[in-house]
Amino acid sequence: MNKAQVHIIITVLALLVFLPGLGLTPLFDWDELNFAESAREMHLTGNLYYVQVGFEPFWEKPPLFIWLQSFFLALFGDHTFVYRLPNALAGIVTVNLAYHIGYYLARRTLGVFWALAMTFTFAPLLYFKSGIIDPVFNLFIFLSIWHWYRITRCESENSRPHWHYFLVGLFIGLAALTKGQVAFLLLGLVALIITAYRGQWQDVFSTRIFIALMGCVLVVGTWVLQVYNHLGPHFFDAFISYQLELVQGQIPWHNQPWFYHIVVLLFLCSPSAALAIPYLFQRGEDDFGLEIWHAMMRTLFWVVLIVFSIVTTKIIHYSSLCWFPLTYFAGYHTYLIHTNRGHNHWIQKLTLLVTALGLLSVMILLPVVFGLESTPEWSLPYLDSFAKGLIAEHQPWGFVTLIPAMMMLLLVFPWLIKNFLQTQWHPGKLFIGMGAVALSAYFFLLPAAESLLQNELTTTVQTQTNQPAQYVETHGFRSYALYYHGKLKPAQMQGPWLTDTFVIHRSQNNPYPKQEAKRVWIKDANHHQNARLITKSTFVADRYFRYQFNLIDSQGAYFVWQRR
Repeated sequence: MNKAQVHIIITVLALLVFLPGLGLTPLFDWDELNFAESAREMHLTGNLYYVQVGFEPFWEKPPLFIWLQSFFLALFGDHTFVYRLPNALAGIVTVNLAYHIGYYLARRTLGVFWALAMTFTFAPLLYFKSGIIDPVFNLFIFLSIWHWYRITRCESENSRPHWHYFLVGLFIGLAALTKGQVAFLLLGLVALIITAYRGQWQDVFSTRIFIALMGCVLVVGTWVLQVYNHLGPHFFDAFISYQLELVQGQIPWHNQPWFYHIVVLLFLCSPSAALAIPYLFQRGEDDFGLEIWHAMMRTLFWVVLIVFSIVTTKIIHYSSLCWFPLTYFAGYHTYLIHTNRGHNHWIQKLTLLVTALGLLSVMILLPVVFGLESTPEWSLPYLDSFAKGLIAEHQPWGFVTLIPAMMMLLLVFPWLIKNFLQTQWHPGKLFIGMGAVALSAYFFLLPAAESLLQNELTTTVQTQTNQPAQYVETHGFRSYALYYHGKLKPAQMQGPWLTDTFVIHRSQNNPYPKQEAKRVWIKDANHHQNARLITKSTFVADRYFRYQFNLIDSQGAYFVWQRR
């Protein structure tokens, strides 16, 4: 088959994996609902210049991903799948890019196995079916790194690097316009380390670097100019301040130990992480012509892992750019086995078994515990009042939630056990088996988990906001469910606001508040009868609060208060 035919096959496979079921599970709070609500407000107001939440400037994210969501919202209407479609398309582009790079490296089979690894590795598969920013963000960063690699090859290929410099700048600009300036840091570190490794400093200290700068300014500068004209410099001060808060640690339960991302990648990037381990520490290559590319992949992995291990705030997808080198080296290992030039190391076998056992344990434990009618007695001392309230009213999970565990036992473990003692076995079927497990988790386990975690809040919000002239806000916790599920309009967010001591009132010159201090507002005295607050069951109402509010309803872990 020629290259075009292989791309068609890969695209069809990616379409079958990434597109079905995008609207099956409601959007998750915070991130998915945050971006979806911003896209909804952008579409509703027609304001494309900056991101909004509550019809006020939202300082935390640039607009590119929201533009994509808003575009598909205008195209298909307000449906859950619309907000996840950009990532599904990014997944299709990503796996085709993997094959394209393999083809460029003169190893077409390597490209096929890399595309296979990227498609069927556990976490990438699930995230390409999500509505968060990172898959698109990572794709743009990786495209800029790929073109930096092409710059390193221009001399040996006797070609001019100018176009690649421009594309480096263009793609890193698009990455910055997607999530922020951390894109510049990651690309800069990778480029500097590779340049030092090669000793070719003319790649950096050259007038051609201004071509990359021009490509970056072309996309970022246009947006910055428009935002500056509409909001002034305050927007950028708040945006940079927020990025610094992320580095320092913003939310206690996001402040994880330094090894957090190592554990996340080992388990959630299964089986690629286990297969890639030997290549992450290797120096020198037996495969002629791949030395610089492998050095670049290792550099990318260690730069991302170290940077986000240093950063105090740690969330699962912060290290997701590591998926590119991990799936590449897993695909490369499969390529070596396929061509009878490699063997399976004992560390790969052991890590595969341990991580598979960990995933299996979670897939069995969750359905068993939440399949019960009531909360197990042994767990009560370990649960706070909010968790107890959340679980107390839950619908027991059905038998179908055990399907992912059954798929793991039937499709993954036979290969692991059978081949644990063998020196050489083909990992290709292992990827397909893990992909089937990930898909079954998406279709059968994730909806039950979403219902447990969010159904009560969603129901509460929809119940409280369906009355005309009803003014509702969450207090003591941050949630975007109120805006998205309440389908709020700009007119509902206008008017005079009280400034009680427990209220963080709106102010034109204040940036969007920190996440631990969610803003709350309640309408003035003319609307007391329609002013409601939603709190978690862990919220302690003091005397001053009860003087102003009556408890009128409770749904599981959430209380509803009415203004006196």
